[in-house]
Amino acid sequence: MLFRAQREDPNQKTTRRSSLVSIAGPFSECREALRNGRVPCPVCGNPLSSRGFAPPLGKVRGAGDVAGLGPGGERIRSWCATCRKGHTLLPASLAAHRADTAAVLGRAVWAHAHGGLGAGRIAAVLGVPVRTAAGWLAQARAFASRHLPAFTAMLESLGAGDEIPVIPGEDPVKEMLAILRMVSSAAARRWGDPGIGEWDAVNLICRGRFISGSLRSPFYPGLAYPGMA
Repeated sequence: MLFRAQREDPNQKTTRRSSLVSIAGPFSECREALRNGRVPCPVCGNPLSSRGFAPPLGKVRGAGDVAGLGPGGERIRSWCATCRKGHTLLPASLAAHRADTAAVLGRAVWAHAHGGLGAGRIAAVLGVPVRTAAGWLAQARAFASRHLPAFTAMLESLGAGDEIPVIPGEDPVKEMLAILRMVSSAAARRWGDPGIGEWDAVNLICRGRFISGSLRSPFYPGLAYPGMA
């Protein structure tokens, strides 16, 4: 369910800065959903409208062909008439403002939390600089510390609160990863499987900002449906 549109304050200046909306699905289906008003604004929940394309992204390590990008790598742009803001649709496999895919980030954090691997070993396995891997691990700890309560509440709102795991040693990153995977599964049971990879689905739940400091809140209005969130 979407929230009712918020009234715009006539005395308040509007901002036209574009933000990113994480999506799942092929390029053509995403365009069609946008044209049919089935992609909600992440701010007010009202349907977004189509507004052309954004330039192709730069090189993303491990990306290959990405569902949701156009034939030339272009991204879909949208506009919210209520908020007067533009939004760019970003495929769930791509984390916002990252040079690596959500799957690479997920593998790195999982290897550290469950395999005990350090930044050096992770960097060697994934072919990234050591300081990049070290940054991911630090960001994962900060992300867990900030958002774990909200993700736990999200899981409870999906009716799976009794499945919350007990993590030995109270490792917040391990707990966060477990909760996110469970939220993804619970969301798929409620709205249907979006048919994407495990870490792509986790990134979708994180609004395209897995382990990112730019995620202000995990929630869209009404926890927008994950197939096109």
